[in-house]
Formats: sequence, structure tokens, C-alpha cells
Amino acid sequence: MELTRDQYQEIVRTLADGILIVDESGEILYESPAVQRLTGYAPDERTVEHVFEHVHPEDERAVREAFADVIESEAETVVTAEFRFRHRNGSWVWLETRVSTQRATTAGGYIVRVSDVTEAKAREEYLERTTARLEALFENSPDMIDLHTSDGTIVDVNRQFCEAFDQPKSELVGRKVWEIDREIGPDGLREIWDGMDVGDRTEVETTFETGDGTRFPVEVHLTRLPANDGDRFVVISRDITEQKQRLQEIRSLKNRLELAVEGANLGVWDWNMRTDTVEFNDQWAEMLGYELDDLESHLDAWETRVHPDDIAAVTDALEAHRRGETDYYDTTHRMRTADGGWKWIRDLGRIVERDADGDPVRAVGIHLDIDDSKRYQRELERKTEELENLTTRLEDQYRTLFEEAPVMAVVTRTENGRPVIEDCNNQFADTLGIDPDALVGTELADFYTADSVTSLIEDGGYADALNGEFTTEPRELVTADGEVVETRLRAVPRRNAAGEVVGTLAMYIDVTERETVKRANERLEEFASIVSHDLRNPLNVATGHLQLARETGDGADPHLAAVERAHGRMEALIEDLLTLAREGEAVAETDAVDLAALAGACWQTVETADATLVIEGDRTVVADEGRLKQLFENLMRNSVEHGGPEVTVTVGGLEDGFYVEDDGPGIPDADRSAVFEAGFSTNVGGTGFGLSIVQRIAEAHGWNVRVTESEAGGARFEITGVELASG
Repeated sequence: MELTRDQYQEIVRTLADGILIVDESGEILYESPAVQRLTGYAPDERTVEHVFEHVHPEDERAVREAFADVIESEAETVVTAEFRFRHRNGSWVWLETRVSTQRATTAGGYIVRVSDVTEAKAREEYLERTTARLEALFENSPDMIDLHTSDGTIVDVNRQFCEAFDQPKSELVGRKVWEIDREIGPDGLREIWDGMDVGDRTEVETTFETGDGTRFPVEVHLTRLPANDGDRFVVISRDITEQKQRLQEIRSLKNRLELAVEGANLGVWDWNMRTDTVEFNDQWAEMLGYELDDLESHLDAWETRVHPDDIAAVTDALEAHRRGETDYYDTTHRMRTADGGWKWIRDLGRIVERDADGDPVRAVGIHLDIDDSKRYQRELERKTEELENLTTRLEDQYRTLFEEAPVMAVVTRTENGRPVIEDCNNQFADTLGIDPDALVGTELADFYTADSVTSLIEDGGYADALNGEFTTEPRELVTADGEVVETRLRAVPRRNAAGEVVGTLAMYIDVTERETVKRANERLEEFASIVSHDLRNPLNVATGHLQLARETGDGADPHLAAVERAHGRMEALIEDLLTLAREGEAVAETDAVDLAALAGACWQTVETADATLVIEGDRTVVADEGRLKQLFENLMRNSVEHGGPEVTVTVGGLEDGFYVEDDGPGIPDADRSAVFEAGFSTNVGGTGFGLSIVQRIAEAHGWNVRVTESEAGGARFEITGVELASG
């Protein structure tokens, strides 16, 4: 049936697309109603230039070129253009124009069909964005992704897949899946694929193998795609080597933890704080003397066994943790055991789960048996208290000893390399004539003479004391009255609780009297030397005359013999006088002396007739060897002179010295206090100086000497206060 003109016009008016007829000059000859609906503009507002004005600037050039192509084209074709057009409401719409280069002979122009493709464009852009995202996800995924067909041929792989196998895509595409999956063979894989419908997902664990033979476990997620009638599968694979290792570590850790819990005998509890059900382990029950089946799995099993005196503190600690005030619940308390006794327990726990409102849901913890350690702690506290009491008593005793010491004692602290008095005893303060409180905080050098200050500071005396290298040195103190007190100083380093040297402990011995005696001895020795010189000259003359008298007269004259004996006695007196004067000097240098060897040597130099020497034990002492030799010779000579030619002399050791004794007649009690006096002798031919010299030698060493009776009834001389050599 042939359509009429009206029918054609009705069809054009109802078309969704707009129809324009444009001549070669660009004049719009006709437009359908749809054009106004698509653009928002009325026909009288529109020309071709008007159309160009509303085309998006980025699309205008393409539209003009397309229009030019229509006009210039000689062949019959259709020119299509897509562009953005600003609608009358201000929005941009995508329009598609299709222009036939064949002129509409009836209408007299070109026919332009205009369509709104905004939605299509939006779908296209969305598809492009989605495709781009999928491609980016495919390439940049941290997992391995491959596509393969239903016959197992790999058709595509992502970058991560290539990196995992260290091969380019070209070498991987085209391979069969089972060449990579070394755990599931072709038949197993086909069975998996055949059981999947489009859209189904399957997860398996298997093992991949790289080109160099390296194998690693993977977790595979397989999906059948709708593309190509379900002939495609997408496979997302993840290397689970670390996951497997972590799982193994967790298993090992769990085993070790269980072993540690069992080995350490830890009681474990797990508390549901909503229902108050509690799970206990065997050790928790055994710790209290129960079997696990004997206990109810409820909070009461714990709460009813806590000591009544401890429950309040335990509850407070638990509530504080419940409120979040503490990181852990940690208490020590007593719990009743199965036999009715009490055992000390350390209870540690923590809330490990809370609900959305912050209310506690679950807590776990452990019990530690600290009963033995508690008993030990109580014993330790008792011992500590005893030690503190003992320390207090020792401090009191030390203070008493410090104050009552027969020497001057000073405690110093170091300030700028100089000693400052921190404490001193009464002996030091009384010697200086200054109140002890006034001395504290002052410099020690303030009470030294100038020479002693030099020795203390400039010559390094104080530095030596701090280093523990100080021996014994003379120091002169100055009293409040300006009197100089001569002392011997011994100083040692003083340390704090950390072991750091913070000062010294100095002890002074007042040797003023001793120094006076020393100077007197020096004058005595000088006097004795002069006297001996003055005596020896006339004695030598008398001896010469005696010799002439014997040669010219009667040599047997008893008077001459008496004169000779008198000369000998005078010579002995002179020698003993000189020895007595010299032996009073203080000993300055000492050595380690072997008593046995020295006694044997002395015995050879003394007139001993048929006497016998006995040495008992080994003993090494610190002494002036020459003076000690004089002491032994005098004691041995005394024993022979008073005990007779067959006397036995014994030398032996004491705890702090030595003794020399004989088996002669001994010394009467009445004479023992006088034997050390110069000139005292019970022997007619003796000088009376021998034992006095022994006493002087002992005192010069700082020793004590006393006479008593030996077990055989003879004389026994004991020398004590002797320093024994170590090693």
C-alpha cells in the first residue's frame, strides 16, 4: 500500500529521532518536531551556525569537517558524527548525526538524522572505565591470574603470574595447565572443570612448579566464565608458602605452649563472663589437690575457695581490671586445698573480649603455685629483719669502736680533689682541741702544717690514698692552740654502696712522745759513742801496759790476771752500752725472715759448749733481720750462761709471734719484773744489758716481750704482736 503525504508527515512527526533538511548553503529547510525536543530550541531559533555555536568546543572542529565532507563528497555515502551539544537548559547532551551525501531531490537538500545517544555514551564510558579497571586489576593484582580453555590451554596470564614463574607471557601462553600444576593431573583437572557450571567457583590447594624445578604451594580460586559458551576459566592463584610456614609455626608454638603449661605446672582458666562458666585445665585442679572432674565448671569453683581474708582485695583488683583501669588482673591470695589446708596462689588474667558496648565477655588467665616462694619470702623477711637488727648493732659497735679507738680516726669525702672532713672521732677532736661538729665540713689540710699540706696535696699523698697505694707516712697536725702534734698516718680508700671511691678513712697515731724518745736515743747513741771513745782510749793504754808488765815481770802474778779480767769486763760494758743505745731506734725497714734458718745461724755464732738447739715448726716473720739476730743471740747466750753447758734451748712459734725457752733453773718470780732492767744480772760475770737489749729490739719493732716459765721449769721468753709474712 502506498503511503500518502500526510501519512509520511505523521511518521516523521512521531519519530524519536529528529529529521533535518539542510541545503548546501547551510540553511535549514525543514526540521521535525523531535529536533526541538532533543535540543530544547524552537525552529525559528536555529540555523546551522546556531548549531555550531552550541557544539562543545572540543567537538566543533570534527562536526564542521563532517559537514564539509558531505558538501564536498561526489560519491554517495553517509557521514556520521557524534558530538556534545549544549541543551537549552544548559546541560550537555550527546547527539549523533547521520547525513546522506545524496541530495533529497524532492526536498531540495541533504537529509540529516539526529539521535540522542547520551545514555549510550554513558554506557560506553562506563564499559570503558570498567574494562580499564578490570585490566588494571588483572595486571596489577598481587595474586597470579591466568585464563585457560576447557581443554587446559592457557590463553592469558597477568604480570604477577609471569614474575612467579620468571618467564615472559609469550612462553606461558599456550602451555597446558597440568604442565604448571604438578599435583593435580589432567584427569583430575578435567573432572573439576566438568563439574562446574557457568558462574560456579571452586577452591583447591595444589602445588605449582616453575621452570627451574622450584615448587611452591598455592591456593587456587577457579571460576567458569560465560564467555565463549563457557569455554573459559579464570584462575586466581595465591602463593601460600608463608601462610603454610606461619601455620606450621602456630602449630609448633601451640605444641610448645602446651608443653610449657604442662611442664611449668600452670593452672589455666577460661571464663565466660556472661554465663560465669569457667573452663579449668588439669593442672589448675591438681594444684589444689583435686581431679578436674571433682570441680564444677563455674566461677563458684574458684570464688568459694579463696581465703575469706583475701577475697575483698581480689575482688577489688578484678573490678579495677573490669573497668579498664589496669592492663592485667594480677593478685596473690590463698586458696583452700582438697585436704582443707591453704596454698598461696598468684592469679594473673586479662579480659580478651568485650562486646560493642564495652562490657566484658571473656577473660583468660593462669594460676601459679607460689606457696614455696611465699614461705621462702617470709623466711627471707625474717632473716632480713634479723640482718637489719644485726647491722644496727654492728653500726653501734662500729661507732663505739670508732669513738673509743686509741688512735685518731677521720672519714673524708673528696671535693675538687681535696679531702673534706665528713666525720671524726673524739680522739681526733680532743687532740686538736676543737669540737667535733665544728670539724665536719672543713678541709683536712686546715689542720696540717705547711710541710704536711705539701705532702698531702702537691706530693700526691691524698691521691695515693684514694688509689689504695698509701703506706704509712709522717704527718704533723696543728692544734687550736698552735701546738704541733707529730703523727704516723695510715689511709685507705672509702667506697660508697656502688663501689665508687668517694673519700678515705685516715688513722693517725700520736708519735710525739716516740719521736721525743727517738731523738733522745739519737742523743744517747751520740753520747755512748763519745763515752765509748773516751773509755776505749785509756783502756787500750792500760791493756798495753798490762802486756808489758806480763813480758817484763811475773806473768803469773794474780794481780795482773785480775786487771785483765777487769779490762775484759770494761770492754763488754762498752759494747753492750753501744748496742743498747742503737737498739732503741724504731725499725724503718723490714723483710720476711725465716725464724728456723735465722735461729740455726745464730746458734753457730754463740759460745754454746755442749748445749742443744731444738727448733719446732716453720715460721716466717716481718722484721729487721740484723736486730732479730741480735735478739736471738742474746737470748741463747742468756740460756747457756744461766742454764749450764748442757742446757737445751727450744725455738718455736706462737699464734702471733714466737718463743725461746730452755730447761735450765729458770728465773725466780721475784726477779722476772727486773730482768729487762739495764744492769740487772744474776751472773757475776755478766753486764746486765743482754735482756735489756732484747726488750729494746722488741719495742723497736712494736712487739711485746714477757718472761715466764717453760714446761721443763726453765726460762721462757715470749715475743708477741709480731707480723707474720703471708705465703
